[in-house]
Amino acid sequence: MTDFRIEQIASQRMQQEQRQILRMEQADLLEVPEEEFQKFIAEVERSPLFRKFYQQDRLIQRQRFPRTDVAAGVLELKEELVASSGSADVESLLEHKTAAIQKIRKLGLDKFKQYFLFPEMGMTPEEIALDCGIPVVEVGEINELVDDLSIMSEFYHPSGLSSGAVHYSRIASVDRDHQGFVLGYFSPLFARGRYVIDYQKFEDLRSSGAVTESEAQEARRLFKKLELINSRKNTVTGILREIVEHQKLYLESGKAQSLLPFSQKELAEKLGVAPSSVSRAIGGKSIDTPWHEEVPLKNFFPKPRRFKRDLLKQLLVAEKDLTSDEEIRERLMEKFGVAISRRSVANLRRELKIPAGHGRAAQQVKEAR
Repeated sequence: MTDFRIEQIASQRMQQEQRQILRMEQADLLEVPEEEFQKFIAEVERSPLFRKFYQQDRLIQRQRFPRTDVAAGVLELKEELVASSGSADVESLLEHKTAAIQKIRKLGLDKFKQYFLFPEMGMTPEEIALDCGIPVVEVGEINELVDDLSIMSEFYHPSGLSSGAVHYSRIASVDRDHQGFVLGYFSPLFARGRYVIDYQKFEDLRSSGAVTESEAQEARRLFKKLELINSRKNTVTGILREIVEHQKLYLESGKAQSLLPFSQKELAEKLGVAPSSVSRAIGGKSIDTPWHEEVPLKNFFPKPRRFKRDLLKQLLVAEKDLTSDEEIRERLMEKFGVAISRRSVANLRRELKIPAGHGRAAQQVKEAR
C-alpha cells in the first residue's frame, strides 16, 4: 500500500472522528440551559476575531430564519420584577440599561431592527452611528443592551410554569400577521438567525497572507463554535416551525381537543435528526400561544391513544343521542375524521369508566369533570 493511500485512509479516519466529536458536542449543546447558551453566543460575537471577520473582512454573515422575528415587548422592562428580585446586581443593571432603552425608543423600533437586530452585512459602528445620527458610543451601548436582553431573557420574560424539578424557559411566542403565524424569539441573539461562513474567502485571505497562521488556527476554533450555535438554532427553529404547521388548528382555535397526534420520532424524521435530539431540544422549553397562554413544548406531542380518548370524552358530553359503541365509532369518523374500531371505542369507554348506554355515560362524564 502506497504512502499516499495510507495518508488518505488516516485523513478519512480523522474526519470521521471529528464528525463524531461534533455530533456529540451538538447533542450536549442542546441540553445547555438557555441563559448559558445566550452567554455563549454573546461571548463568541464579542471576540475580536468575530468582529474582524464580520465587520472588516465580511466573511461571516447572519441569515434570519423565514417567518421569524423578535417577540413583541422584548424591550419592555418589568419594574415589578426588580422590586421583588431583591438583587442589587439586577437593580444596577436595569438602572444602567434604562438610558439605552430610552435611546432605542427615541430611535424607533424600525431603525432599531434595521441597524441593531438585523443589520446589513458587516456594518461598522461608525457606519451605523452615521446613518442613525447618534454618537458611536451610543451604538456600543445599544449593542450591549441587545446582548444583555438575550442573556437575561428569562428575567425579563420569565416562565410562569412549574412542574416539580423542571425549570421552564419561555423561548418564543407564536403571533399572527396577514400571512399566517410568525415565531417571535424573546432572545434578540436567537432572532438574528444563523451564521453563514464564506470558507472560500477565508482560504483566499489565508493564502494571500491577510490571515496569519495563528489567526487561522483561532478562526477554525471560532468557525466550530459558530457551527455548533447554528446546529442548536437550526434544530430548535425547525421544531417550532413543524409544531406550528402540524398544530395549526389548535393555534387557530385555542381548543385543546384540536391538538393532533404528533410523535417526537415523526418530527425527528422530518428534520433529519435523532429522536434523542428532539427530546433534548424541547426539554424544559415553552412558548406563548397567540392567545398569550404559555404552553410547554412537550404538550404539542399528544399520544394517539390519549388523543382518541379525549375526543371520545368530548363527543359523549356533547351528543346524548348515541346509544351504541358502533354509533359512537361512526360519529367519531363523521365529526373528527378519526378512524377507530368499535372494540377500541369500548376499551376507551371503559378506560374512562363510562358504562354502555349513552344517557348514563354523558351524565357520568359530567360528574367526572
